[in-house]
Amino acid sequence: MKVIFRVDASLQIGTGHVMRCLTLAEVLKENGANVEFICRKHKGHLIDKIRSNDFTVFGLELSAENTVDNKMLHSHWLGTTQQQDARDCISILQKTKVDWLIVDHYGIDKDWQQDLKDYYDRLMVIDDLADRKHQCNILLDQTFGRQPKDYKKLVPKSCELLLGSQYALLRPEFIKWREYSLQRRKHLEFKQLLINMGGVDVDNVTWEVLEELRTCNLPCDINITVVMGGSAPHLESTRAKVDTLPYKTVVKIDVDNMAEIMANSDMAIGAAGTTTWERCCLGLPTIQIVIADNQIDIARNLDSINAIQLINNPHQLSRNIDSMLQSIDKMSLVSSSLVDGKGSAKVAKFINSRENYVDSFFMRPAELIDTNFVYSMQTKEIRKYFIDPEIPSLDKHIKWFQNIINSLTSQLFILMLGALKIGVLRVDNIEGGELEISIIISPNYSGKGLAKQALQEIESLTPGRTLKAIIHNDNILSKGLFLQFGYRVSKQNGDFSEYRKNG
Repeated sequence: MKVIFRVDASLQIGTGHVMRCLTLAEVLKENGANVEFICRKHKGHLIDKIRSNDFTVFGLELSAENTVDNKMLHSHWLGTTQQQDARDCISILQKTKVDWLIVDHYGIDKDWQQDLKDYYDRLMVIDDLADRKHQCNILLDQTFGRQPKDYKKLVPKSCELLLGSQYALLRPEFIKWREYSLQRRKHLEFKQLLINMGGVDVDNVTWEVLEELRTCNLPCDINITVVMGGSAPHLESTRAKVDTLPYKTVVKIDVDNMAEIMANSDMAIGAAGTTTWERCCLGLPTIQIVIADNQIDIARNLDSINAIQLINNPHQLSRNIDSMLQSIDKMSLVSSSLVDGKGSAKVAKFINSRENYVDSFFMRPAELIDTNFVYSMQTKEIRKYFIDPEIPSLDKHIKWFQNIINSLTSQLFILMLGALKIGVLRVDNIEGGELEISIIISPNYSGKGLAKQALQEIESLTPGRTLKAIIHNDNILSKGLFLQFGYRVSKQNGDFSEYRKNG
């Protein structure tokens, strides 16, 4: 199978698009695909980086006329018109049979894709914006909360949509370090701070962050690690600033062990780019700063579910670090539930198989829009196993739901099967030594093993933690499920028994 990626990096674009394409390319190559890249030679390109990973790269020259389209917000990122870029690519594609053309570029839309339709078999688009039309077979958008309706008028009806952070394209090293990272957060101390404002940081936000940290009340023995790309234009000024800090601080360039660094960090200050999903996978609590307009909506969505703490600029750091430490346990649990690190394998499998997309099980943090769904689960049949079997009024439920969303010690997750909500999982005592969990599956989906998958998922998010469940003695299915997973009765109280599993 022949696969060609069309993707760019530059001082303006950043490095994230190329890095996530490289990740997918590696998985496809491991599965036997012949993978190549087409990249334009912008200042700050990563062509040498791609070639160092043993991929062929066709470099497109910069346009001397510097003529660009103005039809899209990011048209100028292409460095030329779509028509000229298409002609440049056709000169390459016409020499070989291309099974899959994969495009990750905000400056390309259906016009470019239509011009090249005779030179590829199938087309996949990687996007985050949902702001332009595409003519593609698959569209991947790894944005948390992305919905099919966002692309309803932008892609053909036959287009398969792979939407949500469960498809985040992460390197295998993040799966390798995930369990270790989540387990070390069981008893977290604030000793290691990571700063990473992207590979380029053209606006020198790292310098501003370091300047603000001088006024912050950090532990005197804290270790600060700053990670930057070798092409970052303000690298030397950052090094000079580090020398003035009262804390032990090191600057690391073009690291190849980012997952290990993140896993051993207690908190991060980072940009709202593609590294967002890397930090989430490892449950790394993050103060996030938006450094590009296209990052705003994603960052706000994550902040609204307590997956990150969003600030507008570095000057807000001093008053946010202390509040961050109070919510660090819940933030780690919520963020780690968004990304399991297996997105690249999921996408590659779909590309290789060409089978119809099958809705998969996952769980996501509850949002205010889920209020009515959770209330719909309050049936007499389900509530009869509760300590309080009475169905609450809607007003009482709404107040309870809002309190749960804002709580630092409790968290609700919505169980999903593709785009369908099929259940609820609740976690209590997040800051304590023992987590209490409860699971409700919609009657329409009972008996399909979904409660088992939910229990497996919450255990994978809380390695090393003691878990318990309070179960009504008449709830035969729930008792059987927890016994199957190694839980044992630890105490009894009337109609209820406590089932416990030590971490």
